[in-house]
Amino acid sequence: MTKTRRFLRILLRISKFFAALAAGVVRYYFTVKLPGRSGSIAARAAWMQTMAQGFLWALGLKPVCVGTPPREGILVSNHVSYLDILVHASFMPLVFISKAEVARWPIFGLLSRWAGTLFIRRELRSDVLRVAAEMPPVLQAGLVLAFFPEGTSSSGEAVPMVENGWQITPAFLRYELEAGDGAVEDEVAYYRPETVLGPHLLNLLGKRHVRATLTYGQPQSPGTDRKALAARLHAEVCDLGCIAPAIGAVEAV
Repeated sequence: MTKTRRFLRILLRISKFFAALAAGVVRYYFTVKLPGRSGSIAARAAWMQTMAQGFLWALGLKPVCVGTPPREGILVSNHVSYLDILVHASFMPLVFISKAEVARWPIFGLLSRWAGTLFIRRELRSDVLRVAAEMPPVLQAGLVLAFFPEGTSSSGEAVPMVENGWQITPAFLRYELEAGDGAVEDEVAYYRPETVLGPHLLNLLGKRHVRATLTYGQPQSPGTDRKALAARLHAEVCDLGCIAPAIGAVEAV
């Protein structure tokens, strides 16, 4: 009976997933594309928020927010899964900085491009500089720019924060599963090279409940030292999650 329920649960959520996807595509064309608002960062971010809420509805995931979401500046968070983007975006219009590989993902890559995501190849210094030049228009549009630097602190995206004095808000996202549904690091997290997106998502759709709690810290000034900023953000994100900072995780670029 348990296997039957899981199978039916997966079928129901797949149906809801494609319903949310179809609704999101239609909404994009009628609220962004047809009105000629493709060049509006704000319009695309607002569409992304409704799209994220729709996908979370399909997954049966209702995120909980602790603290106050930022209204401007930069949001820096830990990174667990592709669900992170949906959870963060469901609370407010955001523009994300994401690794370049995401742009090539089936379905999600296209949706990310529609949402105005800034894609970056972090191993290339020139690409970091290119994305740094694309960040100011996002913030000038009154939106929050979010990213998940490795170790929560080591990426070169910290450079424009210091140079421009942008306000930064740390955050920590935690997932929980029902007893018997496995461990978060195996079932929700998506980081192993051998993990394939399709089967991983299908398995996730079979879980009874996935709980997500997003905790926001206090907005703060970046200061003038990017190395100190990297170390401070790493420590504060870990503190929000009540976990010990990883030794050697902070490597300023």
